[in-house]
Amino acid sequence: MTSPSLDAIVLAGGRATRFGSDKAAATIDDETLLQRVVDAARRAGAVRVVVVGPRRPLRAGADVLWCREDPPFGGPAAGIGAAIGAVTADEVLVLACDLRRPTDALAALGAVPPGTDAVVPMDDAGRKQWLTARYRTAALRTAVHASGRLDGAAVRELMHTLECAHPVMAVDHLADVDTRADLNEAGGRASVARISEDDMADSPTHLSPEDLDAWVVSMRERFDLSVEAVPTGDILDLARDAAHAVARPAAPLAAFVAGFVAAREGGGPAKISEVIDEVSKLADRWKGAK
Repeated sequence: MTSPSLDAIVLAGGRATRFGSDKAAATIDDETLLQRVVDAARRAGAVRVVVVGPRRPLRAGADVLWCREDPPFGGPAAGIGAAIGAVTADEVLVLACDLRRPTDALAALGAVPPGTDAVVPMDDAGRKQWLTARYRTAALRTAVHASGRLDGAAVRELMHTLECAHPVMAVDHLADVDTRADLNEAGGRASVARISEDDMADSPTHLSPEDLDAWVVSMRERFDLSVEAVPTGDILDLARDAAHAVARPAAPLAAFVAGFVAAREGGGPAKISEVIDEVSKLADRWKGAK
């Protein structure tokens, strides 16, 4: 009997609010979470991998299709709806981009059992893992088309008409990275980049965390600056606050003024942090006064 063909949908379009930065770009064992899930899908046999979310750097030859949910940040159900049209295989993996052990999870998952529409594992607490699952493409496409509005919809509601097998899987195979503590526990490293509405456009100038770190190191070496003199995370937070509270062009101006004032008042890590905090508060007051 011929095995069913397989594609994959990888959901990487969330805001990662609890995490605080671009979770898909965080790394474990020097690979981004997104790259790890894409690689695991390929190892499981996926011919086509559709990634829902802003374009991010992947290893050369990753050869994925990119798409966005409408509206962006509409949630995983909307992401599935956006990607299903690009799926051509008999079955499709639907995977969150933040799985800690995607290869182990997919090795334990297996094909969709006869007489069912999907295999959706449960952890030992009985929680169904809709985003570490394998579906018959035709059944999933029918569910999407019958669902109506997907923006903000719960995935379990999207899937409620499907006949699913729910094997119990080891909880460590299903674990994801929701918080920085989860990432630290997995031995990973967070990115300083954040996902915002401005990331909706596909940008060829997006920097990986490693490239951004290398750029900061180059500036420090060129101008003989200490590590404490360039608090990258704080500066990016300030730029984000100014862009959102005032306007996008305010971001580089805010960073420049913070640096100028800190230097004028004697510099030093404590002064830099103090001035950045004060400019951020000014941006918040500006937003509140508008």
